Amino acid sequence: MWFKSIPIWIKAIILHIIFILLHYLYDWFPNPVTTICSGVNESVFQHMKIGFFAYNLLTLIEFGVIFRAVQDRERYFYSRLFAATYLPLVMMVVYLIGPLVFNHFESVVAEIIFANVALFITSLIALVVEKHVEKIKPDLGFKILIVLLFFISLAQFVLFTFDLPWFDIFAVPPGW
Repeated sequence: MWFKSIPIWIKAIILHIIFILLHYLYDWFPNPVTTICSGVNESVFQHMKIGFFAYNLLTLIEFGVIFRAVQDRERYFYSRLFAATYLPLVMMVVYLIGPLVFNHFESVVAEIIFANVALFITSLIALVVEKHVEKIKPDLGFKILIVLLFFISLAQFVLFTFDLPWFDIFAVPPGW
């Protein structure tokens, strides 16, 4: 294999493309399967869910491309489980920069441009953290916590899509 890993900026672009595809997948093919991994509305939660599934799909693609070059699979997989759980949380923090700086977007175009810039920044942050976590040998406590958080996140993203609890992140923003 001529490379050991995919550069972060290329992974960020691929993640962005996967995110956009998953964002519209339910609109193109509405069914129970696409409901699970795609956005079914414009709520913050649905975007966090899309980020979670997009990152996991990116990880599967990456592993398929570089699996022979992965020297420490334990570090590889635990760093990816961590980043999959971390990315949706960072997404919310980065997206909230919009209202912090601009208060309210006057046009849908401006909001979409900001959302795409925020998604790319979110991707870069998560991918940089992923690379740093991969350098650390995970101990048993970290392994247990990250597997637990990953599966709790997975359960929430799937189950809350079908049965929404009341919480602001599940609300569809006005105008959408």
